[in-house]
Amino acid sequence: MAEDVIKQVDYSAMSYDELMVEVGKAWEAKDMKLMGKLSRLATEAEKAVEKAKKEALLAELVEITKSTRDTLARDINKLIEAGKLDGAEGVWFAWDFGEKEELGINPACRLVKSGRKASSGGGGAVKSSYVAGLPSNKEMLAQAGDSTMFKDDTVVTIDKQEHTMLAGTTFQEAQDYSTNGGWRNRVRMALGKELGLV
Repeated sequence: MAEDVIKQVDYSAMSYDELMVEVGKAWEAKDMKLMGKLSRLATEAEKAVEKAKKEALLAELVEITKSTRDTLARDINKLIEAGKLDGAEGVWFAWDFGEKEELGINPACRLVKSGRKASSGGGGAVKSSYVAGLPSNKEMLAQAGDSTMFKDDTVVTIDKQEHTMLAGTTFQEAQDYSTNGGWRNRVRMALGKELGLV
């Protein structure tokens, strides 16, 4: 009769702790078959708990990642809008939160593309086209923003995509066309030439 009662118990609905209590009871009753079944269910229940914890932590990390990315994007956009990144060929920022922080290594930030070696011999490394010492784009646009940057329709590449700048596009229109660092640097150099600074 007692055996029939044991068989009617729904062990699959029990928690890990409850199952471990039942394992103890099965051990005392010397019911090795039931003890094996309960041990398997206890292992599955433990895995389910760990999986739920991991999924909850991952969901939390996804939200933290998103809010961190949004915060960094807002700060970088402020730098762009203030003209502080005018002339930067590209902004690269990396911070591996799993690594031990070391001065000068983590985080890494780069505003100018690394030079590449010339394809022909004797040329050395190709230097960046960035010219230091020019006023900010904002200052130069105040003087020459209404001047024409493109006299003819011109195909340009921005973010690896081709765009056609129409004839008569002004420096201000070109500046407003994209926030890409390389593009802004091209506008910067053109402004410098227009004002006789380069």
